[in-house]
Amino acid sequence: MNGIDMQSLIDPPFRSTPAGDVWLIRQSGNSGYTGPGGTWQAAKADPVQLTMVNIQPLKPREAESLMTVGAAGVSAPISVNDCRVVHLNDGTYLQCDDEAQEADMLRFSDGLQMREWRVIAVDNRPWHHFCRAVVQRYRGAG
Repeated sequence: MNGIDMQSLIDPPFRSTPAGDVWLIRQSGNSGYTGPGGTWQAAKADPVQLTMVNIQPLKPREAESLMTVGAAGVSAPISVNDCRVVHLNDGTYLQCDDEAQEADMLRFSDGLQMREWRVIAVDNRPWHHFCRAVVQRYRGAG
């Protein structure tokens, strides 16, 4: 057995509970291009509610690092106000890809309204039941 297990470590004082809860929206297997030379059409699966979540602001230094490294599908410039760091430890793991076409999305309130957030960087550690993701406010395709 490994030394650290983060399963259910986010206890009530540290759990983020934005109005409307936090929802995971995975891209379904029906995503694809629309015909020859077509555009990408993402098909979304039914949302899943996440309960063991902690949401933090993105630090300016990390935003700068993401711009330097070039995270998956990052739209430049990265605004600290448009990004969040999300910690999960309920066994849910998020994914992103280089073209951001199959990236997971989260839906939660930023304090003003419910918004969708696209996963742009992720650190999954299944042996610790831990996932840390950087999400960017999704403003739609194009």
